[in-house]
Amino acid sequence: MAITYDGANGLFTRLGKLVGMMDAVRTHQNNLKTELADVQSVYSSADSYMIEQLVGNLEARIAQTGGILNDIRMSAEKTLIEMCYADAKTSTRNAMENRTVRDALVWLIREMSADAESVDETTNSKGVISYGASNNGNGVLATFSECPNILLSNTSVWPNCRTELIDVRCIQDAQDGSIASGSEAFEIRGQPAFDELDYRFPAGSGKRVRMTCVSGHVDAGPRGQNILSNSDFEDQTSNVPLLFTVTSGTAGTDFLTETGTYWRGAKSVKAAATSTTWEIRQQLGTSSGTVGKLVPDRPYMISVALKKDVGATGTLRISLKDGSGNVLSGGLMAITVGHGAISTSWGVTTATVFSPRIVPTTVYLSVECTVGIATAAMYIDEVTVAEMTQLGNGGPYFGIVAGSSDWDADDNVRVNWTNNGEGAFNTSFDRLFRMNELGLALPSQSGGTETIDDALIS
Repeated sequence: MAITYDGANGLFTRLGKLVGMMDAVRTHQNNLKTELADVQSVYSSADSYMIEQLVGNLEARIAQTGGILNDIRMSAEKTLIEMCYADAKTSTRNAMENRTVRDALVWLIREMSADAESVDETTNSKGVISYGASNNGNGVLATFSECPNILLSNTSVWPNCRTELIDVRCIQDAQDGSIASGSEAFEIRGQPAFDELDYRFPAGSGKRVRMTCVSGHVDAGPRGQNILSNSDFEDQTSNVPLLFTVTSGTAGTDFLTETGTYWRGAKSVKAAATSTTWEIRQQLGTSSGTVGKLVPDRPYMISVALKKDVGATGTLRISLKDGSGNVLSGGLMAITVGHGAISTSWGVTTATVFSPRIVPTTVYLSVECTVGIATAAMYIDEVTVAEMTQLGNGGPYFGIVAGSSDWDADDNVRVNWTNNGEGAFNTSFDRLFRMNELGLALPSQSGGTETIDDALIS
């Protein structure tokens, strides 16, 4: 027996009516604030004492009205659990272990995916990343908001990220000697949150998490740090970085050790102007390369510092490949940079992507020239691969890269995150069932191709 999504006795039909009632209550709550302002407008400052009880108690009265919202939520939870459990008992493709909201939601998401059912997609985006004017560190912040592949593969981005100003601030630097240079500690802070049933919801995330700056001096680091080894290229022998092997090209001719220009440390890799393609690579998960490994279905940041001499042409690529030379995640786990995007001054380039759901047995970090360098040289330094840090279960991911100057305590980076709130069922499910907290999302489609109409909310 398949669950009925809409139409007579449909789950979303019933939930849509409950949400419609909830919206009516919220509208009433907001209208009370507007009505109070209208009342206040006809009282002078001298006479305002006449309505001080009304003004002072309004927020409490609004909260009392909100008690109806809790009754609606309880009704919605029971509807979700009972309807999903009734169908799960007869299902041959999906099990619902417990009669809980979370188990019902997981069951529903899997059923919707199997039945190609979806709701309207909600998208979110970041504004301009703003670096503090007095910062000492000159590294780079990377952000990412896509969903993992497992369970949420039918949803492109987290639909319930909050609209808020996010502050990423250095809280511990290397000056006291307790942490290494390039591994400074940061805190990611969202703005204050309101309860899901509050008439001001959704507001900020109310989240605060810590992360570590990423740099190539860390070898085979733990979660959140660089998993490569010697990817700062400080150790080189006969023009080949230690723990790397030459796949194509000639060391000392096509690429060689550079000690005169670098991003961090004292060395980099020079891509010479030989018009020849070449590749060096490091195997992951082995002592002959790096013991660091990719974790399946996790968000990763890849970064590299690049520079060119005047007039240089060609293309460089940093990627993660399988044993057959295929770039992972359908070709997405790569940074490909042509000469036009490389400056004559050092700059950091990042890419953000989910690792494959199934990581191949053999994985390599590849540093290569895919279009031969001509006219003048290019330089490569500080290649890193690190898992990103999430701001809450259903929030965006962040990673921060070390610069040529270390971050100091209180250096900060800010970014405005915006959720367009387009998908009414996505927002309503978050209000009713705390989807953001659970790290869950309904299968969604954009461009009007969803199968479950938001118009059911009435």
